[in-house]
Amino acid sequence: MLAMWKKLFKYLSPFELVLVVSMLVILFISLIIYIDKKSNEKLKFFVYKTQEKSILRLISQIEDELARQDSFLNKIYFNYNSKLDHLSGNLLIFENGEILFSNVDSNKNYVIKNAITKSQGVFFASDNDISILGSYILKDGRIFATFVNLEKIIKESIFGENILINFRDGSIVHASEYKDFFNIIRRDLTNRQFSVINGGEEIAITSVKFYDDFIISIYAPFKYYYSGLVDKDVRIGVPAFIFGVVILSLLFIIKMSVNRFVSEKEKYEKLFQLEHEKFQKIVQSIDEGVNLISSDYDILWGNDYITKKLPDIKVGKCYHELTGLNNRCSFCMLDKVFNEKKTQSITTKDFLKGYPGFYDVIWVPLLDEKGEVTSCVEIIRDITPIVEMQNKIIQSEKLSALGLLAGGVAHEINNPLVGILNMSQLLARRFEEKSKERGMIDLIIEAGKETKNIVQSLLDYSRQGSEKMEKFDIRESINFAIKIFGSRIKDKKIIVENRIDSPIFVKASKGKMHQVFINLIGNSIDAIESNGRIILESESSDEVTKIKVIDNGKGIKKEDADKVFDPFFTTKEVGKGTGLGLSITQGIINDLGWSISFQSEPDRFTCFEIKIVNSRSLEAHDG
Repeated sequence: MLAMWKKLFKYLSPFELVLVVSMLVILFISLIIYIDKKSNEKLKFFVYKTQEKSILRLISQIEDELARQDSFLNKIYFNYNSKLDHLSGNLLIFENGEILFSNVDSNKNYVIKNAITKSQGVFFASDNDISILGSYILKDGRIFATFVNLEKIIKESIFGENILINFRDGSIVHASEYKDFFNIIRRDLTNRQFSVINGGEEIAITSVKFYDDFIISIYAPFKYYYSGLVDKDVRIGVPAFIFGVVILSLLFIIKMSVNRFVSEKEKYEKLFQLEHEKFQKIVQSIDEGVNLISSDYDILWGNDYITKKLPDIKVGKCYHELTGLNNRCSFCMLDKVFNEKKTQSITTKDFLKGYPGFYDVIWVPLLDEKGEVTSCVEIIRDITPIVEMQNKIIQSEKLSALGLLAGGVAHEINNPLVGILNMSQLLARRFEEKSKERGMIDLIIEAGKETKNIVQSLLDYSRQGSEKMEKFDIRESINFAIKIFGSRIKDKKIIVENRIDSPIFVKASKGKMHQVFINLIGNSIDAIESNGRIILESESSDEVTKIKVIDNGKGIKKEDADKVFDPFFTTKEVGKGTGLGLSITQGIINDLGWSISFQSEPDRFTCFEIKIVNSRSLEAHDG
């Protein structure tokens, strides 16, 4: 039973529960009052108190109006000499019984004039069944009077009862309905509360004095105050009681049903809101552009990725807001999506205005319950880093292939070159040392040896998987790199100052050392536009030898300083650098137990410094 009541009141708020209980209590008390005939006097007392409160409320309204009128009259008196035509209120001015000023019709002049019996006070009057409330003052022999419609004040204060206002002598000033029995009650108005029978009805009457000269009475049938309840002499019937209980039960059941519906509706709306917020957070957190586009190319919605990149974007045509074009994009697949109801995608370049690069653009149709496309989700993915990485890998593969090719070419050149040198040396023996022919042959031999050295360096540089550690002068690698870049140095008119005069012997892979200085000197050449300078110098002590490669090129920006040695990082255009040179150089240097660092000032200089620890430079490295 308890569980049933808990379930019954589950959907009622505390306020509604108190309201229902209060109604039941009131109904129970009402039954007791109206079944018990002895409670009649209590009921009458309640009615008289209700009437008294209504009269006091009316008197309060009348007093507020009279105070306003007094203020109005005093203001008129002190400004009497000014123009009075513009007044918003009613005004009459009398002197010696004559009207000096009036802004009301002549009938009201007469009625109000006759209503004023003293030199100062309040007056009530009636004009064509319209009651008037006014006040007047006597100043310097003149009477200033003003008034308002009394009916309006009564309607604002009294709700359904009737009002009677009369002088102390019994003459009527204002009366509502029931005018035919005023002569019956007029003699009893000195009593504050009483009742009379008129036309078979018992009338409740309450009177209150007002300004000594007037009596305000309120009257209405008793049944007006307890309409809907039975007469005091009639007990409530069983059918009426059952009918009332049934009505209350039906209202209670309807209330429960409505509450259950509202509760379920709020629950599902909350779930929908949570799912919507979850979906929106997911879409907003995607590091890709997401737009909702109509069949007319209008952008209906865009996520944070789009609004951050294009803060000025607004509802408009997608081709204009996204790409800056005035017409539909030539590669657009939107019409195809709406027609075929299938996802479409393309890869294009420079799709978002102000953000050059490569983009994947995907269009996904949104279908309704009938399978028709209502709108399209456009996904914009920036694949510029991926494309650049692919290009760098391709370039790296090209360089690797170029190394293999260089090794192969070097081998092919080396064999005939050995033959040329041998034959030249044999041929040189047939001529005297100071002869012209001998001099020409010596030049051939010298050039052949130089070529052989270059070929050998190419073989060392291109040798794959060879970790042969040997002792050699590191200046060989520096000179090899300078020779490799000879044509580029001449084209850019760069002055190369090799200030390393003393040999620096190290034990390392000659091919890898060639690669180190090719990377460093190559970067310096790329950093110089023209007419620049590259300086190679060294510093030696007992513990450390430092080799510096210095150029006066464009330098390295501060924001790029932490990424210089990162793999695939480059500031060069696509196809002009892999971003692997300095990363490989650092790896080679670190493997030897050395270190490499740099200093740079944008548009002034860059200096890469290799620090060789002398105690390790000639140690055996077994790989």
